[in-house]
Order: sequence, then structure tokens, then C-alpha cells
Amino acid sequence: MGEAVAGIVANPASERDIQSLRSALRVAGVGRVMVWTEAGKIIGTVRRMVDAGASVLICLGGDGLMRAAAAACGDVPLLMLPIAATDALPEPTVAGLAAGLLATHQVDPDLVTNRATVLEVVTKARREIALTDVSVSAESRWDPASLTELYCTFAVPDGIGLSSIPGRLCPSPKSTVDGVAVSLGPVEETPYVVQAPIAPGVVRAVGVRGWSVLHPGVRVDLAAAGGSIAVDGEPHFVLKQGESAFVELKPDGPWSVDVRAVMAEATRKGLLLGRKPKGAFPASHLVEAPFSG
Repeated sequence: MGEAVAGIVANPASERDIQSLRSALRVAGVGRVMVWTEAGKIIGTVRRMVDAGASVLICLGGDGLMRAAAAACGDVPLLMLPIAATDALPEPTVAGLAAGLLATHQVDPDLVTNRATVLEVVTKARREIALTDVSVSAESRWDPASLTELYCTFAVPDGIGLSSIPGRLCPSPKSTVDGVAVSLGPVEETPYVVQAPIAPGVVRAVGVRGWSVLHPGVRVDLAAAGGSIAVDGEPHFVLKQGESAFVELKPDGPWSVDVRAVMAEATRKGLLLGRKPKGAFPASHLVEAPFSG
């Protein structure tokens, strides 16, 4: 078996995090680390990394960079590190160790990766994927205040962004293949009003008419004529009257790395111990503390 190879595509402003990732990958035994920090050409770059033998890819940046990497990584596990200030995200050093353990085949990928779902939006002229959500605004200029439809790959109660809206009403964990569809409207006209953190530091009252399960493979026509469509919260489409679009939840997204699961498996196997005990790794090995009182 040759040397383990990992790829990193990152926002160029993340130099400190890139160095943390590189150092941790080396500690885990990765022999070659390819890094790309230039704007654009992400899809082609990720494909070249895959062709060069990368057994894990790390993406550090915004939603656009994440979507491009997800569209190009194929079956190579992808570890996504969004640029956001939240304790829910793995720290880059820990993420690098997890990616390195996976790249060097010290942990079984079947135990620590899961196939993510994605949303595909299709118009007559364009096709885009969303990792988290697709939203429809009644206005040609996309505005959260005028949202009428929302589709999410997952929704968790402690989430942030548009997916936090269904996360408060009808949670749908990442571990399921189903997503959620939500009908929205003005707060004075809807039976439900959710206080949702739609962005860091921004909590808004959002009116909800109702919701339903979004099943994979079912195409849903969007009532967006004369309005606009956003992908992962970023405006992408403006539809004229008479133009049509649909969204479909697809179960064949990237293989996503679960950092917590990798580190739990590494701990179970004693992979990061400087000195491993002989025999089975003890379930409990507590000793008296060398102090009293």
C-alpha cells in the first residue's frame, strides 16, 4: 500500500486552520497533503485530487465552496468545515486527526461516514445542488421576509440558518434519508410563528402554514414564477412569469465524515495512545489521584 493522500480545498483567509489541518494529518500518518486555496476552479481541482489518489477530502469555507466540492468528490469521503463560529463544528486540529485516521485506513469508513442527501434544483437553463436548503421568495429580489416555500435536507432543534425553522417544529435528523418541506407566509396570517436564528446574531419571527415529509426521488414543482430561489441561503435564480422549476431530494450526496464517530472509534481501538496496553483496551482503569482533600 502506498502513502496515504489527503486533499484540502479552503478559503485563502484560513491559513491558520490549514496549518492545523496539515499538522494533524501528518501526525495521523498521511504522507502527502494537497492544498488548494485559490478562488474558482474548485470542481476541476477536487477531481484532480481524486485522480491523484486522495482518500479523504477536507473542505474549509463557505457554502459555495462546499457545494462545488460535494459535486466533484465522487465516493471519496468529504469532511466539511463551514466557516462559522459555533461549538457544534469540529476544531480543525481534531478534524485533521479524524481525516488522517480515515485516509490511512486505521478506522473503517463504513463505521464513520454516511451518505448525505442533497437537494437538486432544476430550471430550463440551470441545475444546482443544495447541501442544506432551497427556499422560494415571492419577490424577484430574494428576501427572507417574503419566503413562501422551504425545503431542507435535515432540520435539527439546535441548528442555525433557514433549516432552524422546521428544526423548531418538525425535526428531521441528518441520519434519515427524508427531508422536510415547509409552507411559509406572513406571521399575521399563519397558525404557527417560529423564532428562528436564520443567521449568526439574527433571530426572526417566521410564519409557518404547515409542513410535510420530503421523500427522496419525489419532484416538487416550485411556485416561483415571478419570484426567486435561493440555494443554501444564497440567491441563485430569478424566474419570470411562465418559467418553471422543481426541486428533488436525492440520496446520493457525498460521503460525509463524522468526526465524532472517528474519534470515538480511535479511542476504542487505542489508536492515539503513545503506549498501548497489552491485550484488550480496558473499559475502566481509574487510579487514586496523587493528592487528597
